[in-house]
Amino acid sequence: VLWGAKKLVDYARTSEKDAASTADDDDDDGTEEKGFWRNVVAPQRLLVASSAAIGGPATAAALAKSFEWKSLLTPSLLVGNVGYAVATFIGLIFYGVFR
Repeated sequence: VLWGAKKLVDYARTSEKDAASTADDDDDDGTEEKGFWRNVVAPQRLLVASSAAIGGPATAAALAKSFEWKSLLTPSLLVGNVGYAVATFIGLIFYGVFR
């Protein structure tokens, strides 16, 4: 599992360098749209979101901080806490239904 996460982080770092070098392209061949989706579904965001979903806000914040992804620190805490809040109510609903 850690090997896969390391490969994903390495890919994210190389894709950041590639995105920075191709950011000056203003052609109308669809590269602007691909760049948008590359940023929306960036590997860093996927790692932090999955960490928040599985381990909660503390592990997601630790992951964002350890890789120095300062822009993902606040979203990791928010997503983790919202996940706790939603899961609490879902758990209460299941308890009421299956009791």
